[in-house]
Amino acid sequence: MYIKSGRTHFLHLTFSAIMGLKVVVVTLCLVALAIDSTEGGISKCCIKTRKNVPKPVLMKVRRWYMQDSRGPCDIDALVMYAGPWKKPICAHPNVEKDLNRVQKIKQMRLGKAH
Repeated sequence: MYIKSGRTHFLHLTFSAIMGLKVVVVTLCLVALAIDSTEGGISKCCIKTRKNVPKPVLMKVRRWYMQDSRGPCDIDALVMYAGPWKKPICAHPNVEKDLNRVQKIKQMRLGKAH
């Protein structure tokens, strides 16, 4: 039963507005959480690779990982971060052998320095 009283109508609108606002706030929080957990929802993938990476560049590699084509990315790639550069170097996965060899040399040089 609906009573046509001004006060009841006002309370009904206020309650509806509060519930609508709660739904909007919860939705925004969930969207923000989803975006944050997927780094913006956009994968950072290499789209092409280099077959050769110069030894001096390999010596400056600080960290690296293997990009897998079975995930969100289309190709396999060795993703390397070298020197002060923030942009990754995308190399063919076979470059990992050269990188490991150069990193071992780098470690041996560091060991002799101490």
